[in-house]
Amino acid sequence: MNNQWEGLVATIQKFKKAVKDELDKSNQSFHSDLNGEKPISFKGLAAAQDEPNEYVVEISDVLFWHDPTAYLDEFERWEGQITVDKYSCAKGYLETSEQSNVFSGFVDSLKRKRLAPFVGAGFSKSCEMPLWVEAIQKLIKKLGGVSASEQRAMQPALAYLDEVEKYLEQGNFLQAAELLYCNHKTQLESFIRNTFDLTDSREVRGPVNLLPQLTDGCIVTTNFDGIIERVFSDDKKPIQGYMHGIQSQNQFASKLIQGGRCILKLHGHFDALDTYIFTKNQYDEAYGECENGVLDYTKPLAKVLRQVFVSHSLLFLGCSLEKDRTLELFINVVDSDAFDIPEHYAFLPEPPSHASRLEKEDLLSRAKIRPIWYEVKYDGGAQDHSQLEELLMFAIECASGKAKV
Repeated sequence: MNNQWEGLVATIQKFKKAVKDELDKSNQSFHSDLNGEKPISFKGLAAAQDEPNEYVVEISDVLFWHDPTAYLDEFERWEGQITVDKYSCAKGYLETSEQSNVFSGFVDSLKRKRLAPFVGAGFSKSCEMPLWVEAIQKLIKKLGGVSASEQRAMQPALAYLDEVEKYLEQGNFLQAAELLYCNHKTQLESFIRNTFDLTDSREVRGPVNLLPQLTDGCIVTTNFDGIIERVFSDDKKPIQGYMHGIQSQNQFASKLIQGGRCILKLHGHFDALDTYIFTKNQYDEAYGECENGVLDYTKPLAKVLRQVFVSHSLLFLGCSLEKDRTLELFINVVDSDAFDIPEHYAFLPEPPSHASRLEKEDLLSRAKIRPIWYEVKYDGGAQDHSQLEELLMFAIECASGKAKV
């Protein structure tokens, strides 16, 4: 080689190696599909009696170095097809269940960035946090052991626990919690602190990690734990405004108006006892008593919930959406006919019967909530809610333009 080219060739080779290493690392699967089984081979010029040199090169290298724009075009086409293939089952399910239209409405709300997730206990289940009914049952079992001990010591048994269990069977979780709170306030508070304290060592997994991609604004939750705050912090998007139960607001209202990241924890935060809401008196203090179907919107939670309800599209995740104070408030706002209310959405497990589905849809329609049903699979008695995560990821890709409903 002519000496005048050696330095230039060495520089180019060094640059090409750095670029190739990065491309092979980032786009390995694309290169594998594009290159096929065999590389391109060709021979050089023959000289005298010598055999010509043979050269071997990958298609991906030829395309990138010859026409980088064409390389990127091919990559986008390949990536688009991967996305189509990845979500073909989700799209097929929406089509066969006749939910493509409502799902498209949800995607549009996601695009407008006015979505406010309303997160229930079911959304933290994958992080080993108990559902509320499971938590109450666990506490009943603990208190039941105390009751048996007291009986042996000729002390009165905790007979009210039977009544708590009856409330649970009826699905009346608020009454069950209130009864526990009134009879064993200290035990319940201690149980909540110990049960819902998320240690740094616990892995946060499951669909809750998708929340920063669903919103960069307001989140509402009935949960006591700090999983949501941790997920946003890990994503370098820390929560900026808080409101815990009936506790004084900490920049929540201002961040809500500004569109900033803020969280409303309806029942309080696990490590702040003064924020817990369990009893009827506490609910009345937070929401106001309902007189002639009219709530007191000067009360802290009622006021801020109404503001979120009329200014955002709520997305209910991990919520059973049975009729309770919160749902009654939403229905009350709709019935008042005083606001132009956006559509709200809820991902819910497919009901066991057509009749129960119609009943649920009728209830939710009163609060302008459109359900998106998903299938729950059962594996050895355990429930598999993976389709929920798949549908949420599909919606995120659709909102970004990488996929289509």
